[in-house]
Amino acid sequence: MALVQCPDCERKVSDRAKVCPDCSCPVAEVLAELRDAERQTTVAKTREATDRQVDCPRCGARGWYPMGDLVGWCLVCEHTGRASLCKADDGWYAVAPYAVDRFVAAELHPGTSGVVFHLGANEPKGFRFPSASKRFAIDVDDPEIPWEITPDEKS
Repeated sequence: MALVQCPDCERKVSDRAKVCPDCSCPVAEVLAELRDAERQTTVAKTREATDRQVDCPRCGARGWYPMGDLVGWCLVCEHTGRASLCKADDGWYAVAPYAVDRFVAAELHPGTSGVVFHLGANEPKGFRFPSASKRFAIDVDDPEIPWEITPDEKS
């Protein structure tokens, strides 16, 4: 057991305490968030773009996705079915081609952006379809681009 400083009142409390006995600050939750942010910052420094593509996770490599009785064109892959492949210490990422620079600069994160998808620790191999569809360039100022989303919006 170690003593840590309460983020609110700066009193020394046990690192196992859920709340501070003085100010009721949720110490365990705040410290977990700080550790997660520190880990995310460390991993973000290792991000790099590759010259490869990967199937777009948003549309399943189709360039479109079902919306009830209709279809929506995929803004992530610019209708091609392919996204840019990036890597970092914590695994591989599919990133919208127009968002790679922002992802590498740690401005976008998979949990809060609709244009970045964490693929896991293993490098993706192959494609669902033999070739990509025709690209329709996306205007990066388009208000439909999901630059930031809440975690429950991520699908």
